[in-house]
Amino acid sequence: MKYIALVFLASLSFILTGCNEDTKSVDWWTNHPKEAVDKYKECKKTGSDSDNCKNVRRAGLIIADTYPPMSEIYKQEAMELDKKLGVSK
Repeated sequence: MKYIALVFLASLSFILTGCNEDTKSVDWWTNHPKEAVDKYKECKKTGSDSDNCKNVRRAGLIIADTYPPMSEIYKQEAMELDKKLGVSK
């Protein structure tokens, strides 16, 4: 019985630690804008608030000035928010 419990706990800890992705810094995301856009979309879709999602949101604000795909995402989100709030421009 102890053996089964030990195997179960070892398996559970392996599964839980294996699911975590490496956290990338804001600088990393800033220097990899294509990956940042892809991760931003993934975070938006899943609603995740992981460290990577927080960092990619911060990096998105930086790269939006120079990387058109990120700029377009922010413009689209702003238009959706304006529509939701009933603000017309």
